[in-house]
Amino acid sequence: MQPATVEKVVSAMGDGERIGIDAALVNAEFERTVARTPGISMLLLATADGRAVADWSTLKADPRRLAAMTNSLLTLSETVVRELGLASADNATIATRQGNMVLIRLEHARPLTLAAMGSPDTNTGTLLFAARDCAVRLAQLLHP
Repeated sequence: MQPATVEKVVSAMGDGERIGIDAALVNAEFERTVARTPGISMLLLATADGRAVADWSTLKADPRRLAAMTNSLLTLSETVVRELGLASADNATIATRQGNMVLIRLEHARPLTLAAMGSPDTNTGTLLFAARDCAVRLAQLLHP
């Protein structure tokens, strides 16, 4: 495949306007969240089909690739809890020595995934609280 073709496909994967979301509004909320919880190193909003809508990050990761992976991981978590006969998953958490990540589902016209990454010094509970709070505010912004 030609490099120009690959770039066209990859650039289309971050098209939030196609689903009626103003990325500038989302990014402004990300800035407020980071100001409230300085240990956050990444926030990413993705569609259910793995497209990046908006992101804020101090990391060198590609948000388009992360969008697909985080949504898949949250969807798999939701499938596991359904298989176990439990209530729906509120979130999924990944814990590492270099930091923790929280994934939260937002209901929209199409479901969305919010991913929040904290630095190694950020308490997981603090990260989860900040991500949930951000998700609530985003849901209010995205639902007029």
